[in-house]
Amino acid sequence: METVLQNVLDIGPTIGTHIEEEENNRRLSPETIDLLRKEGLHRLFMPKALGGSETDPLTVAKLVEETARHNTAAGWSMMVANVATWWFRTLPAKGIDEIYKNGPDTLIAGAFHPPMMAMKGEGGYLINGRSPLTSNVHEAHWIFVTAMVFENGQPKMNNGIPEIIGVLLKPDDCEIIDTWYTLGMKATDSNDVEAKDVFVPDHRLFPLIPGLEHNKYYGATLYKFPAIGTSVACLVAPVAMAVATNAIEELKILASKKTSFGSMVPLRERGVVQRKLGMAEALVRSSRAYLHDTIATCWSKVIAGQEISLDEKAGLLLAACHTNQSCLQAVDMVYSAAGSSAIYNRNKLSHYFTDAQVIRQHGFVNDSRYETVAQVYLGLQPDLPVLIFETIIF
Repeated sequence: METVLQNVLDIGPTIGTHIEEEENNRRLSPETIDLLRKEGLHRLFMPKALGGSETDPLTVAKLVEETARHNTAAGWSMMVANVATWWFRTLPAKGIDEIYKNGPDTLIAGAFHPPMMAMKGEGGYLINGRSPLTSNVHEAHWIFVTAMVFENGQPKMNNGIPEIIGVLLKPDDCEIIDTWYTLGMKATDSNDVEAKDVFVPDHRLFPLIPGLEHNKYYGATLYKFPAIGTSVACLVAPVAMAVATNAIEELKILASKKTSFGSMVPLRERGVVQRKLGMAEALVRSSRAYLHDTIATCWSKVIAGQEISLDEKAGLLLAACHTNQSCLQAVDMVYSAAGSSAIYNRNKLSHYFTDAQVIRQHGFVNDSRYETVAQVYLGLQPDLPVLIFETIIF
């Protein structure tokens, strides 16, 4: 872990060089993408048999946070790419062979909601629909979407639940629709994709149901870790922590230089600023400790061969959600403490503030997930069904 982390520290200044250009272009620069690939940061959760590193969940969380400290969108790119490799545990081996035929640096973009429409055909499905929030889409070699199976114009039902499949599309078969004009996270290239009568063979899709056998590439202990943890706790929440940590450090710099309008007291000597800074530090540090402890405890049980309960999976979701929301509060505190200086685009605090507003809305870590976790603890069916699955989707 020390070597990989040092590599991230070494490339940090370089991946932070192009941020303004990347935000203007609304996508990462080729230089940043190439560095992430060179250091293997897009294949942390990939099986070793495919050229990946099978890195443990806690190490991945630390690497994502450190990368995002230097470039938030680069950390987000790591999230997207590494979540994608996790999906393929139950994809037919023939599909794995096709996707990675050109090597391990194959990049997959992904989108979850709303599902497209799938109609069964000879040897596969015909896919139609449009999916938003497909991050890294212009760099992607493949695009993963979900699709609802239809029969006779109606959703196909299994035990009262619509049948959903995961689908791998070729980018050339899709249209990228330029929609990514946002408040923050501007360089993540999270545009819409649309498919019109795209045929996908059976070996490039898999049903999103629990209990499916893993393909031959995914036999390592790592792939027994709950996917709600690998995909959300290890990959999304650390980006939020990086943003909040950066915002705190930026306030410290500002406070050492600024005297507020109408005041003779430097910003760092004002009690309200000191209080907000202290509270922000506590929110970020405590959420990091909570998140890391939850990941480490669960990983220890997996290594020991113990089954992970639904309550424990919900605990991973809770730690990720609480980390995101706590870091959002921290950013808001330091932003307000900075006064009018923070409203200018030239001030990094304005960028951290807007990035935090976008991350707060992520479907798996927004504040509604407190309710999802409580539903599990109260013995109710969770409104995020993916919690009960072995695999997780975007």
